[in-house]
Amino acid sequence: MMATTATALGPIRQEDVVRVHEAVDAAAADAFRLERQEFNADGPPPIFSREQFWYVLVGCLLTTQQRSTRGSAVDRFLSLDPFPLSFTACEQATNIEELVEREIKKFGGIRRGPTIGREVAANWQRLKTGEWANAEVTFKLLLQQRRRAPIPEDKNAERVAATWADAAFVGFGPKQARNLWQWLGLTRYETPLDSRVLRWINANLSVSMSASQLLNSTGYETAMDYVQALCKAADVLPCIFDAAAFQYDDNQPSRTARKNKSTMVPGFVNVHGQVVIRNTGAPGTDHLQIYQLGCSRCGCVYGANGTDIHERRCPKCDGGKPGLRM
Repeated sequence: MMATTATALGPIRQEDVVRVHEAVDAAAADAFRLERQEFNADGPPPIFSREQFWYVLVGCLLTTQQRSTRGSAVDRFLSLDPFPLSFTACEQATNIEELVEREIKKFGGIRRGPTIGREVAANWQRLKTGEWANAEVTFKLLLQQRRRAPIPEDKNAERVAATWADAAFVGFGPKQARNLWQWLGLTRYETPLDSRVLRWINANLSVSMSASQLLNSTGYETAMDYVQALCKAADVLPCIFDAAAFQYDDNQPSRTARKNKSTMVPGFVNVHGQVVIRNTGAPGTDHLQIYQLGCSRCGCVYGANGTDIHERRCPKCDGGKPGLRM
């Protein structure tokens, strides 16, 4: 098919536009996609507070280079109430770096504790010595756009905000600089291109991207220009495409299970995030044996009939029926 738009990464092709539509339509009822629609596009705009800005900044550092999807250690740590690395906790701490490292170690399952401790402490100091004022000014500029319907030109101010955050904060890069503002509910066009989104792009589109290309601002902006042009052709907000593509891994079986095409192969993940661990050998309540399953979100482990694996929901966090005795 003929290209509709030219970008530095290649033309925007009609078949790629169709795939974006298919991904967004497939995620139409997905909770994460609906939440993004409400939080970044349709719902009321956010209100600036140092507490929330600090929480998101720390969250960006925690989610760097490690799994942060629902049920992961990082996700559970960020869900603690009260949050142990809150603005108030850091304000009262005599040594923020030690506080961060201690709380991460105590919680367990989170890598890079000493590095995150140094980054959090350095960014606290930067905010105290002038960046709080810049953060609030940038927030208010984006807020003016967020209060009205989105227009493609909004991407310009969003890119300026991302460039500032990239330069202002230790431990940030082009991706987390965009994650910051999207997480705060202020942006629609500049999105964090993480590994999950890259996998969707490389599996579905006529272009390919590598993580190494996104490490510097020039390469990242080239990739972002392509995504924005593609989404414009599809009449889809980039932040909504991001949500749909981000969920791609959750709706795919594991590599081993894809190869074997069986829901009973260890490593298979069903559409509700339930992972096959092993065949227990114990007889089930139907004609197959009991399989041990684990929830990828909360870590619950339970038994299920082999014939039920494809549709099982977690009995602990997703309203699934009780597991079988193994």
